[in-house]
Amino acid sequence: MSPADGAGPDVSRVLSPVNSVLGLSLILAQTSSPAQAVRLVTTAVPSIVASHRAVAWHPSRSGEYYERAPEHVAGLLAGLTGVARLEVEGSLSCWAFPISSPLTHEQIFLVVSGPDDLSDQETFLLTVLAQLCGSVIANQELIATLARRMEIHRSLTGTVASDGQAGIAATLHQLTGYPVLIVDTQGNTRATAGPGLGPAPADHPLANQGAARGETQWAEIVRSLRTALRAAYHQGAWLMPAMPEADVLSVIALLDPDRTATETDLAALEHAATVLSVELARLRSVSEAELRGLADRDREVAEARTAMLAASEARQRTILETALDAVISVDRDARVTYVNSAFERAFGYRAEEMIGHDLADKIVPPSLREAHRRGLARYLATGQEVILNRRIEMPAMRADGTEFPAEVAVTRTGLPGEPTFTAYVRDITDRQRAEQELIASRARLVAASDAARQRVTRDLHDGAQQRLVATLINLQLAEQRWDAAPGRARELVGQAMNDTRRGIDDLRELAAGLHPAILTQHGLPAAVRALADRVPIPVEIDVPGVRLPAPIEASLYFFCSEALTNIAKHAQATSAWVRLEIGGDLCVAEVRDDGIGGASPRLQASGLTGLSDRIGALGGTLTITSPPAHGTVLRATVPVQGSDRLNS
Repeated sequence: MSPADGAGPDVSRVLSPVNSVLGLSLILAQTSSPAQAVRLVTTAVPSIVASHRAVAWHPSRSGEYYERAPEHVAGLLAGLTGVARLEVEGSLSCWAFPISSPLTHEQIFLVVSGPDDLSDQETFLLTVLAQLCGSVIANQELIATLARRMEIHRSLTGTVASDGQAGIAATLHQLTGYPVLIVDTQGNTRATAGPGLGPAPADHPLANQGAARGETQWAEIVRSLRTALRAAYHQGAWLMPAMPEADVLSVIALLDPDRTATETDLAALEHAATVLSVELARLRSVSEAELRGLADRDREVAEARTAMLAASEARQRTILETALDAVISVDRDARVTYVNSAFERAFGYRAEEMIGHDLADKIVPPSLREAHRRGLARYLATGQEVILNRRIEMPAMRADGTEFPAEVAVTRTGLPGEPTFTAYVRDITDRQRAEQELIASRARLVAASDAARQRVTRDLHDGAQQRLVATLINLQLAEQRWDAAPGRARELVGQAMNDTRRGIDDLRELAAGLHPAILTQHGLPAAVRALADRVPIPVEIDVPGVRLPAPIEASLYFFCSEALTNIAKHAQATSAWVRLEIGGDLCVAEVRDDGIGGASPRLQASGLTGLSDRIGALGGTLTITSPPAHGTVLRATVPVQGSDRLNS
């Protein structure tokens, strides 16, 4: 073996982890969420470093795609800024690789542990993998943040023109969830929004600063904000100045005593300050040209973004409105925000009767409402999924109070942190009815089979068996009297022969009821002609000389037999017609008469119901047209493949 050959396995072992990382880099780019990206990376670590496992840990808390590190590890992670080996007492080899989260300025670590220490190559590959994962997460978080900030811009820009400072405060509160104060440079409250803040919230530290704290202290705060590029935190609130023409006119405050506001919330505050600056500039009557130019630019941007959003919403609404299933969207409080046209048709409500109302009060039956509300509360509190992202069957309630069986699928929609839900509801009444009919049809077929066996048993006992018993007795008597009374013996033999012939006739008649020999030997035309000959009225026959598979021929034969028997017994007809047509992949058999009409399968055990079951077993259908005084038409349609046809 050459040296090159001997190095082959080592090269393969070296390249295999590298190839795994390269392949993962391509797959990571296709992930749709940080959680999916982290799950992919932690699952793939054993293919890069054998016998090792990986988890994503944060030093102090849990998140959407990471867990809180154990206490004995959290302290080690808190001080790390790069790749490091963790010295954990009594533990296996443990390494930490930073996964950057730039939007939250936090470090999440990919922690890899195993029985052996990592080589330099493995350390390098895992470092690259963690950096790739961090880049993917940063990109996904950036996209979500941009979408959120576009919504902030649209909401604030659309409010300022009509509602002024009060509208800005209300919109910022709606977007962030925090109470909002707008205070002028003299410390007077100009607008408020949020719980606990009335028109004049004098008890809040930032309200009415001029009177409560003195103008000097407030003036110092205002001066410090003049040079602020970002929101500043002061007295339990984030402050941002409104500065038209580089002069502070008002301060907008986001009240956050626990200091939990996110970067997106602060971005909303900063944008609100920008919008407020424009509003204040308008109030101070800045130059008309400058104001018009600024307004035009903002309007163009807003209109362009509005047009894009409108087009996207129009496409989505078109898709939802053309859906066959009922679609309904609700917010985190189960208040309806949207229903499509299929919902209106299925439930009997108009859209305006649903929007803003509690979902359970409208379409959930009373017996299930409390369970529905408990399930929603449990999911919002714990994230535990019971019906989410799966199909379930449950009753639903229409506007008139009637209930119907429905198949329901619920998915979570909306931005992260703002749970909204969309449900897709399908009425399965027809499907359940078909399933029940199928079960009933199978039961009827089993009952018919049992009845047929009993009939055969009875006919054999009452007919052929009695003939054969009589034959045996006569032959025994003839044997006993053959010498003493040969004449009587010959007479007994003759009786035995007659009984035997009648027994054979009985067996033939019984066999014809099970499967007539003429059908097997000569096909449907001859068999149907034999049936017609037994009917006391003229029957016109139009049956092509084409052989079909035996099960289809037998079913159509008994279909014609039952139909002609019903004509003879009930129709009071003067003539009848039998027609068979084969076209494409279907075979259609039709029996018609000119009798009194009015036929219907009213009883479960009627002959027409049995015909329907027999045809249905072949995947076919049976239709009955029988208006009173205008005769009856029975039509059986059976699927037949072209390759299943036989030559005549």
